[in-house]
Amino acid sequence: MSLFGRIIDRIAGRSKDKTRHRLCTHLRTIGLNVQVAERGLPEEGIYGGLLGTSLGLLAVQESPIRWINMLEHPASRYASAAFTYVYVVPDQRVRSGGYLELRSTRQRNASVYGRVIDLSWTANFVGTRVTTAADEEWDEEMEEGLLDRLNNDTPLKEGLIRLNEDIMVRSVPNFWCWAISSGSYQESGLGQESRRMAPSQEQWECYEMIARHLLESSTEEQDTEAGEAEKDPEPEPSEGENQPDSESSEESSEQSN
Repeated sequence: MSLFGRIIDRIAGRSKDKTRHRLCTHLRTIGLNVQVAERGLPEEGIYGGLLGTSLGLLAVQESPIRWINMLEHPASRYASAAFTYVYVVPDQRVRSGGYLELRSTRQRNASVYGRVIDLSWTANFVGTRVTTAADEEWDEEMEEGLLDRLNNDTPLKEGLIRLNEDIMVRSVPNFWCWAISSGSYQESGLGQESRRMAPSQEQWECYEMIARHLLESSTEEQDTEAGEAEKDPEPEPSEGENQPDSESSEESSEQSN
């Protein structure tokens, strides 16, 4: 690469890094404990099924959302660069063999331009549920319980309807986590457009509510397995089996005499 090309790449890299710092600054203004992470971490490969190039991570403290991966969609002839945020929720209970995808869909009272009256979640499993280890198989009851939790959370529904957002959640087995994504926003370089990219406090609260549902559903599955183990203990020998046979002991004593 020529010297001119290296200079252009360096300028572009600094500009992209400023975008990440602007997001970090905004998240701090809404009360989050967030830091700009160093480049080159493995978690930059968590895309959640989306396309783009990672601009780096933000590390979040004191939240079920541990990382924010900032993805860039390259600019085209007719549009400027677009950015997508992937919110990463670590969960050691995420299974291998495939991935689970959850989507929210807004329901309107008319076909296209109607008012949004409800929001529902659907699940789709891609891959095989059977793995080499039995304890690593996906549990269908956990999926159903997770859908019930999301569909019955009225504050979450009302928040997403008010924000006019559709959410996609996907499990990422390679990193033992969940990836939450919302959408892409274009940035023209102006300050107002940059602020529009960042999530509001209400948006962040909705993302955290989804993250807690994901983790609590995994915890419930683990508690259910432990409860079933307690209900079905190993059979203990009865009292008759533990006590020696009195008649046989008497016969043996008579023979010895």
